Formats: sequence, C-alpha cells, structure tokens
Amino acid sequence: MIDPFERRAWYLVYALLCAALLAHLWADVPVAQAVHAEGLVRNAILQWTTELGEAVWWLVPAAIVFVVAALRKQHNLARWAFAMIAAVGVSGLIVNGLKFMIGKSRPKLLFEENRLDYSPFTHGHAVNGFPSGHATTCAAAAMILALALPRWRAFFLPIGFALALTRVAIHAHYLSDACAGFALGIATALVTMEVWRKRWGSSVPTPRAS
Repeated sequence: MIDPFERRAWYLVYALLCAALLAHLWADVPVAQAVHAEGLVRNAILQWTTELGEAVWWLVPAAIVFVVAALRKQHNLARWAFAMIAAVGVSGLIVNGLKFMIGKSRPKLLFEENRLDYSPFTHGHAVNGFPSGHATTCAAAAMILALALPRWRAFFLPIGFALALTRVAIHAHYLSDACAGFALGIATALVTMEVWRKRWGSSVPTPRAS
C-alpha cells in the first residue's frame, strides 16, 4: 500500500505538470519580462542560491556520507545517501536527454533575438532549456530528504521549489521549465524508492523517527 505522503507527492507531480502546460501557454513570456524588468538577474543572493541546484552539491556530499556511513556500519544512513545519489543521478540523466530532444530556447534568446522556439536534437546551452536541470535536482534531493526525515518534510519541498524558481528569476529558464523539472525530480525520487522496495525490499532505508 502506497504511503499517504507519497500519494500526495504524486498529486503534486500531476499538478506541477499541469502548471507547466498552463505556464507555457500563458505565463512564460509575461513572467520572463516581469523579472527582466526587475533586474533580478543582477541579484548576488539569487546568483549564489541558484547554484544549489547543481547536482555536484548533492552527489559529492552524498557519496562522502555513503562511504563514511558504510565504513562505520551505519547502514540506514548509507542507504539514504545511496538513494540521494540514485535519485539525483538518474534524474540528471533523464533531464539532459529531454533537453536535447525538446530543444526549447531559453529566456536569454527572448531578450536578445526575440525568440521562443524549439530546436529538437540540437546541442547548445541556449536551446536546451526544458525542463530545468537545476529544478529537477532540487526536487529529487528535496524528496529524498522529505522521505528520510518525516519531521521536516513540510519544509523540504517548498524550499526546493523556491530554489527552482531562482532559475526563473535569473533568466536561466521559463516558469514552465522550472515546474516541469520539479515534477520530474519528485517523480524520479518516488520511482527510485518504489523500485528499491520491489526489487530489494529487505534493504530499503527507514525514515528517521525523530
């Protein structure tokens, strides 16, 4: 039987995908123009915090925790660290594949060349905008933390989404990119844990009780 929290998380995935579609149709350009007018791209705090969506900031600490916990025979902690590595790593591979296949231009091209278009199967940062990789990483990491630390789960996903929105604020992505990326990250984390339960049920990590 699926955990009630995980069921609600799936509802959030569906809601975010709907939000991504609506944003693509009606909000991407107005939101991009609004943040451009505010000059948020020059905000040093946003420039710093948005980098927390880089996968390396999650994968390297998780790998260190995994090794140390395994050596100290703290098996549950080691398994959660592995779950973080798997969720963030797999979601990163998926999002990079989607970026290449979809080829959506980034807001930079909207302001420099008045472009919002698609160049499928094309390499290049400027045309690989959908979904947001940073948003995907933030969601995958936040979801694993929420599952591991139930007492704090009400904070992890909102904070993760706030980090995802910094990508919109600095013109790196449209709102639909961030919403879709966040949905992908949550879904990947949930599927990671579900596959683990079905294939290797006896080794699934347990949430921290307090």
